[in-house]
Order: sequence, then structure tokens, then C-alpha cells
Amino acid sequence: MQDKVHIRFSLPATAKQVYDAWLDSAQHTAMTGKKAVMSREVGGSFSVWDGYVEGKNLLLIENRKIVQSWRAKEFHDEDPDSVVAIQLSEKFGVTEVEIEHSDLPPGKAAEYQEGWFEYYVDPMQRYFAKINGKKAESQKRVTRNSGKPHASAGRVVRKAKNTKKATSRKTTKRR
Repeated sequence: MQDKVHIRFSLPATAKQVYDAWLDSAQHTAMTGKKAVMSREVGGSFSVWDGYVEGKNLLLIENRKIVQSWRAKEFHDEDPDSVVAIQLSEKFGVTEVEIEHSDLPPGKAAEYQEGWFEYYVDPMQRYFAKINGKKAESQKRVTRNSGKPHASAGRVVRKAKNTKKATSRKTTKRR
């Protein structure tokens, strides 16, 4: 059985800015700090993180969704390509980003979840805050099972404005 990671976070940017930065070689490089060669065409190949990950664009819905095959150098020959789906939803100039990374090699979900935060979420926060003149929000990792990372963990907690309390994106059942 393949593992998957699902995370959500907000960026101080429009959906168009995020979409364009993801698919543009120079912006993706600036956003992550590592060389990226990107394509804006369905079926087009790309390479990120100095060639550590290679893949193809499977689906592109302008300013809304990007689906790509991803293959990291560490994958074994028998491992299938993984799939990264990025959903963008903008409200008042802030974009909610939802990433689902599926078909990961067994037992790799926790490692990839941390990698998404370290190599994408945090750098993207800094990048878009800088180019838009806003303060980057602190993205905290929420995990299940007594603090151990879980494949579906990664909901983002962010500080609520004008309060000292943190709010979670997780919805609770009404009784």
C-alpha cells in the first residue's frame, strides 16, 4: 500500500501569483532556493531541487489546480511515480493551498510531510511575504497519535488575528 501526505496552509498571495510562481522556472527557483526547470504545458517535463525531483504536468487548471507526477532520486526502480495535486483557493488576496502527495513509497509519509514544510511551505511563506510586503505567518505542524507524524496529518494552525488564541482549520462535530 502506498502512503500519502495531505497538508493545508495559507499564503499572503493571490492564487494567480502562487500558480505562476509554481510553474515558472525563475520564480520556483527563487521561491525554494534551489534550481527548478519548469513547464507550463500539460505533459511538459520539469525538474526541481537541483534535479532531485523530476516529473510531468498531468493537469493544469489556471490559477486553481496543478497536478504533477513526481519522482525523487531516492525512489527504487519498482516504485511508481508519486502524484502531487495542488489546489488553490483565494479569498481576499490570501490563498489557501491544499497539497496532496500520493503514491509515496511505503513508510515515507512522515518524512515527506516534514519535507513539504521545510522545503516548500516555509520558503513559500517567506517568498510571498517578501514580494507582497506582508508578514509571513508561522505555519505549525499538527500531528495525530501522541505527537507522531501521521500520513494525513499536517493541518495548519495559525494565530487568530486580535486574539492570543490559536485557531485550527479542523472542523469539529456539533452535538
